[in-house]
Amino acid sequence: MNALLSPISSQLSYLDSLRPSHSFNTTLLSSITPTALHPPFYHLARPSILPFLSDKYLSLAAPVVVYWLVSLVFHVLDTAKFPYFEKRRIHESPEVLARNKATVGQVFRAVILQHAIQTGLALLWFEDDEKILQREVYRDHLADMAQLTPRVVDAAILLLGRRSGEQLLRNHGEALVRWLFWWGIPAFQLFFAFFVMDTWQYWWHRTFHTYTYLYRKIHSVHHRLYVPYAFGALYNHPLEGIILDTLGAAVAHEASRMTMRQAIVLFAFASAKTVDDHCGYRIWWDPCQAFFYNNSDYHDIHHQAYGIKANFSQPFFTNWDVLLGTRMTREEANLKTRRVKAE
Repeated sequence: MNALLSPISSQLSYLDSLRPSHSFNTTLLSSITPTALHPPFYHLARPSILPFLSDKYLSLAAPVVVYWLVSLVFHVLDTAKFPYFEKRRIHESPEVLARNKATVGQVFRAVILQHAIQTGLALLWFEDDEKILQREVYRDHLADMAQLTPRVVDAAILLLGRRSGEQLLRNHGEALVRWLFWWGIPAFQLFFAFFVMDTWQYWWHRTFHTYTYLYRKIHSVHHRLYVPYAFGALYNHPLEGIILDTLGAAVAHEASRMTMRQAIVLFAFASAKTVDDHCGYRIWWDPCQAFFYNNSDYHDIHHQAYGIKANFSQPFFTNWDVLLGTRMTREEANLKTRRVKAE
């Protein structure tokens, strides 16, 4: 994941115009400017992560491979029926066959089609390998850190005041610059990409449910799976797959100004998270369920008749549902089902 900060440096001239007019203590500035990379474990100086595949093509392959590998894990659980996991099913196994309106073959073919479409569109979207290498890999990271350093000084003085800010910078300035470069800004980019993808998918998802024509012609395909299962996560109308998933990932990647290697992480994780959200199990130690309230149980509510107008958020957080009053908790869902049974 080399050159994580390269997109940031493309905005340096713009940031220069925003810098306060005060002059820096040049001695302080030079003393905290990194003179050695000290890269973290993920930094790779070679042209590609894998010797036999460029990063561009790895970014295309990773989400597809991850999708089917994670799906395979849950498929094994579905068929093996281990007692531990059977107790954690959201729905009884026979419900899958009884309630779902799409066959396994239909689901499989639809997902293969979506993966083919998203790969083809991504090939058209991404630049040539050589341009990516020149911009993201074959660059001077020390020069990027040197350009970041004055902004760290600005922020420290703005937040802490000149005296406390300069004291902090003298003691920890170089380490702070290096941490921001290698960890702070990339982490922000990742979570910003999560937010952008969530925003994109929430509003499109809600739109598909708001307008009857769009629901009947497009989104109803996905809801033929009343009881979701892992590899049915991307069982969609092809147009929905393009709008919601392919374009959503592209917009998040572009808005967060990620490098290609960051995009590999984003695309692969989003793919795994989407599969996990449809897995049909409540597993407390599953990272996708333990660290995200928007998980398989949360999304399962949306697939039921009583929750079809709720829980539009996907795939990471629930903030839009919470802010706009479209969240339904499991407790609220259980209350609705008890009322239906009582009637």
